Amino acid sequence: MTSTTFTESVWYFYFGLGQEMFENGIRDFDAKTVYSYVASRPKENGKKSYMDAYNSFGAYETIQELMEVCKTDSQNEMYHFNEIQKYESLRNLQKASLIDVSDRDMIVKLTKMNLNQVQLFVQTKYKEAFAHINSGDVIEHDLVEGLDVVIDEMNKGEAMGMELHSAPRLNRKIKGWKDGALYYLVLASGVGKSSLAMEKFVLGLFENQEKSLLAINEESNKKWQQLLLATIASNVLKTPINREKLFEGGFTPDTLAKLHKARKWAEENGKGLIKTIELKRYRVEDIFSRIELYRPKGYKKLIIDTFKPDRSATDMARWEAFSNSAQDLHDLIKEDNYNVGTLATVQLKIGKETRYLDLESTGKSMEINEVASVVMMGRLLYDDEYEGGKALKPYNYVKDEFDGKWYAKPYKLDSDKQYMVLFLAKNRFGSEEEQILYEVNYGINSFKEVAYCKVPKYGAD
Repeated sequence: MTSTTFTESVWYFYFGLGQEMFENGIRDFDAKTVYSYVASRPKENGKKSYMDAYNSFGAYETIQELMEVCKTDSQNEMYHFNEIQKYESLRNLQKASLIDVSDRDMIVKLTKMNLNQVQLFVQTKYKEAFAHINSGDVIEHDLVEGLDVVIDEMNKGEAMGMELHSAPRLNRKIKGWKDGALYYLVLASGVGKSSLAMEKFVLGLFENQEKSLLAINEESNKKWQQLLLATIASNVLKTPINREKLFEGGFTPDTLAKLHKARKWAEENGKGLIKTIELKRYRVEDIFSRIELYRPKGYKKLIIDTFKPDRSATDMARWEAFSNSAQDLHDLIKEDNYNVGTLATVQLKIGKETRYLDLESTGKSMEINEVASVVMMGRLLYDDEYEGGKALKPYNYVKDEFDGKWYAKPYKLDSDKQYMVLFLAKNRFGSEEEQILYEVNYGINSFKEVAYCKVPKYGAD
């Protein structure tokens, strides 16, 4: 909060004083402690001293009165906080000349509303003002008209989306990361949703210089920054750093040099490129509002980690609300609206993990898949898939030097390495019958594409 949040300087003074004391470790706000703290504050040139301001505002008596009000009215803390935000928003609208303060009826109407009602009222008025632009959601075309233009665009490669980092097989299958399309990355907890999104999608943003929003709700911004440094060091600069070491501290000069080199690369290649939205309380409406705000500023991509039902939804309606959120997200980011390429990580169904992953693996939230263009699902290999009775038979396509034909060359798995198989449970841009095999090294956040494979669909649980 700033001084403009408060209508009276006395409340801003006491708010700032309490916040300052709390940040300095003080938890008891009795008269003696407050007086001692105020007396210890040095006087700044040209400003009234803390003690003079404290006394002029009523000293501890004012604090005591406020504390008594808070005790008797503790159930309405959120109401009062929302009222503060509401009036600050109204003052900002007034400063921008968006409210006619001479219209007394309108002022009374606005002040009687709560914060959400004011927000909805202003948004509705804004949309009504531009309702005449591109009005109508139904547009008629002749299906065969302009096909020559379509052919020219396809020939130029405009049907291909942004290439992901070091993922030739995946890029070929899903045709890159397209604007206006919704992609899901569905993995079990702890398998690496954020890690894989960072390595393939975020590094792809850096390499293609695409602006993006990154909405996070399960990890902090700092955790993503740590993951970014480790990923750049290992996958871009080829100077791997073990991620576990990053949490231990006490870095060697060599590790520090690697980290600063990664920092320098990130600053040179990604300044202003990715804006992180840290959601302290997960609400999809907050993500939607940021899309509407930043898409006109050139942010063409969006990553949501993790996409899930709103906490505000009741248990009975939770998955229905999740489906509705997915539909609303798709309607907002699709090509004929804001046209934002979106990757949403999703939790794999809790429970027994089958060998073959399909759309049913999203459990009760299966309906969210209806609006997705691509649904990627991943799991780690089972032990018997290396050399056991259910061993996979990975392969790569190789062109014969003599007849020019392509054939499948077997790829041998290393039992000392860890692998992830990525299923394309839904793919509007290509085939779904093949899976992609990744050699995984979580220590350095590396997901190396090594082969294709075909996991049997039946009798393989």
